[in-house]
Amino acid sequence: MSEELILQIQKKAGLTEVVSKYILLNNSRKVLKGRCPFHKDDTTSLMIMPESNIFKCFGCGAEGGPVDFVARIESVSREEVAGRMAKELGFTLNKFAQ
Repeated sequence: MSEELILQIQKKAGLTEVVSKYILLNNSRKVLKGRCPFHKDDTTSLMIMPESNIFKCFGCGAEGGPVDFVARIESVSREEVAGRMAKELGFTLNKFAQ
């Protein structure tokens, strides 16, 4: 799967909905906060920026989009996650095949 297709899927997938399947999020102005699942976290160091569809942890430095979050939390490849998300979003993958 091409990086271009993964980026298209990242743009279409809603990060807030994706992350909220794994952790509790709290509203804080224009960002959502939660405990980072990628390190021992007693504070809400994970920030979700819905407008830009990216996350960043100020504790461990993890960052990225919806595909990156799921790939990291499930310990699978970005391509595998992107393939699943593409199907959920209705992408036709064969026209993007390399």
